[in-house]
Amino acid sequence: MKRHESLAPISRQHHGGLLTARLLQLNAPPYKGMPTTTEGKRAYVLQFLEEHLRPHFKLEEETVFKTAKAAAPHLGEQAEALEAEHRQLEQLILALPAAMEATLPAQLDETGRLLEKHIRTEERIFFEMLQEELPEATLQLLKEQVEQHLL
Repeated sequence: MKRHESLAPISRQHHGGLLTARLLQLNAPPYKGMPTTTEGKRAYVLQFLEEHLRPHFKLEEETVFKTAKAAAPHLGEQAEALEAEHRQLEQLILALPAAMEATLPAQLDETGRLLEKHIRTEERIFFEMLQEELPEATLQLLKEQVEQHLL
């Protein structure tokens, strides 16, 4: 399904998240211009958290999730589960500086797999539900909120 214009900016941000998720996973192929060592990947994801993930999480939580919670209980439950995954991802990434060399690859892999699962759930399930169930007027209000947030 084509992404509604209210959700399109968020979906575009997901591309970088999916690339990062794949980069962190064990046996990831090399990506041009991306780190290949576990140390490099750790540094990359810590910077990605600050520059991209936290602002992205804030955008989703203050716009999409808030709208979903106000719209219907089942959408609110889905939003709360996704918000809990935001916190879990932050905790996993913030634990990486203390990771031992022997366990770092597995911790990066766990983080990458959860990030990929999280984004796929948002895109394939949650956003589809929102587009199908929210009235156009609500989606237009959401579009305005997302645009304001991105200014």
